[in-house]
Amino acid sequence: FYYAQIAPFNYAEKSERSNELRDAQRKTLKKVPNSGMAILLDIGEKDDIHPANKQDIGKRLALHALKNDYNFTSIVPSGPLYKGHEIKNNSIYLLFDYAENGLVQKGGLKGFEIADENSNFLPAQARIENNYIVVSHVDIRNPKYVRYGWKNYFNATLFNREGLPASSFITD
Repeated sequence: FYYAQIAPFNYAEKSERSNELRDAQRKTLKKVPNSGMAILLDIGEKDDIHPANKQDIGKRLALHALKNDYNFTSIVPSGPLYKGHEIKNNSIYLLFDYAENGLVQKGGLKGFEIADENSNFLPAQARIENNYIVVSHVDIRNPKYVRYGWKNYFNATLFNREGLPASSFITD
């Protein structure tokens, strides 16, 4: 079962919840066997709920079919998906699936936020270190949570080497 993640769009401010839907769609991958998701964090259009770029959406869905149904084993079918994290030295080190060949940023790593145990999120500094994203904020000494792309409309800044965008997420 392959599906397209909801694309970013400038929903009314009172309904700032599409980020939660995107994260629920990401989590569904672990619960539904033989599934794949085309991440659209770089395809959304601020003022059009239906992005015009259907071709890249179709190509991303096809990557899953080629990898899983037609045994093209060298294909990476998805952009980075949050896998887990470690907390070290007042920073959170994020690990991703589908990033074995490396992570890249486009236009600087933006959209990362970090919080303490009270879930008070602040804009974070983020950097790529080996195959991790290291996230921190000078005012947070004991970080507990990180989120990325946690807005209705957000343009991806984190990609894998294959050029596929990471999904928005919040750490568990």
